[in-house]
Amino acid sequence: MTTRRVDALPDEHAGPILGLLEQVRAAAAPPAGDGGAWAAAEAGQVRVRTGYKAARRTLSAGQCAAHTLRLLALAQPEADREPWTDALAHAGDAIGSWDWDARMQGALDLRRAFKDLPDPLPASVRPVRLVAAWLTHASGTGLVPVTARLAAHVLELGPRDDVLAAAWYATHGDRLLAELTANGTPTSGAADVDEAHQRALLRTAVRGLYRAQLHTKVDLAARAGITRRTLDAWLAEGGAS
Repeated sequence: MTTRRVDALPDEHAGPILGLLEQVRAAAAPPAGDGGAWAAAEAGQVRVRTGYKAARRTLSAGQCAAHTLRLLALAQPEADREPWTDALAHAGDAIGSWDWDARMQGALDLRRAFKDLPDPLPASVRPVRLVAAWLTHASGTGLVPVTARLAAHVLELGPRDDVLAAAWYATHGDRLLAELTANGTPTSGAADVDEAHQRALLRTAVRGLYRAQLHTKVDLAARAGITRRTLDAWLAEGGAS
């Protein structure tokens, strides 16, 4: 049986893709003694062929870049957002999916917001166009250059570490919660040292995923296996708004 040869990422694409991924990982560095949970969440990225090596890293970089732009759009006051920026702010489901139909619908929704604008297009359209172009690919070699352009744009913007960290949690946070609660939610109260540490890890993950702005508090508490009261207390401790 012969093994199909897979080429390395071309340098012009590898630079922004791996460069952004490095920055995002640094911003969302796991706490000490995480037991490999953060790395396992990354490793759980879906397997999609791109025709090159580092496929999962390419997928993660694209999602982190797109979520970063979504979070920057959400940071703008809703009343001041242009229609295309508002569309990007609400594109979280499409960005988080690798289903071709879901991604294509997301791309169409974004393009509908700016397709009738006359040239020259406002500068604020660029991030929306880049995300829309990226969403039109769910696999294959065409995914690589659009991911590189998306990542390069985010690197040019130089977003704050807290935004990059939130983008990491938007990409990997659900898998991280699954890792941390695989054996049940660590107990509160008179927990032993190990349980207390596991609960602290879960608290960090919950805060990060809350800042990713993908889930309601009710949904997030249910995913973490905690009460709303506990969730609110954890968010207050972490300074979440």
